Amino acid sequence: MDHAHDVVSEAALVAALEASGGVGFWMWDILRDEARADPVSALLFNISPARSRAGVSLSEILKAIHPDDQAHISQVILDCVQTGGSYTAEYRVCSPEGQLRWLFTRGHFYLDQDGRSTTGRGVIVEITDSKSAGAAFAIRDGATIDDALNRTADLCLSLHNMVSQFGDAPLVALTETLLLEIGRRLADRERAARTGSLH
Repeated sequence: MDHAHDVVSEAALVAALEASGGVGFWMWDILRDEARADPVSALLFNISPARSRAGVSLSEILKAIHPDDQAHISQVILDCVQTGGSYTAEYRVCSPEGQLRWLFTRGHFYLDQDGRSTTGRGVIVEITDSKSAGAAFAIRDGATIDDALNRTADLCLSLHNMVSQFGDAPLVALTETLLLEIGRRLADRERAARTGSLH
């Protein structure tokens, strides 16, 4: 298969980041191992939007994560896949041209009645400007989330999950718009917490 048209350029990514405000989302069909993302999220992980629409494996997406961050981030995500629930992470991705970018992500994994993971969904925000240094991290939520904004994010991810199942395109688009706004709020709060802790 010819992947020549799938080369991801820095220019395409920069344009997508500007158009989206640096916010995107992803979903992963765990049983088929097919991940799909909106254009900005796909490009951040060095995957062309066309290939993302067709679905790519999680291992291919994880390749974009900076080698120093990869093992820890992957482990937290895979633990979360096993048991369901949500996680928050910040880590670096590396573009084909060697550009490093920081991402903030909030994801949630859903289990079926038998306790098997079926799908994962999440929101991604590019936060490079506000995070010039610091450590990558990934943390799982406990059984209860008492924080209103994180609860809202999880509810919206669940809503997107449900609406996608009955395939009403305008409703799916509305839930995506809401998800992206919530992602921005989460990232803004992370930024504010970080600048607050520096003083």
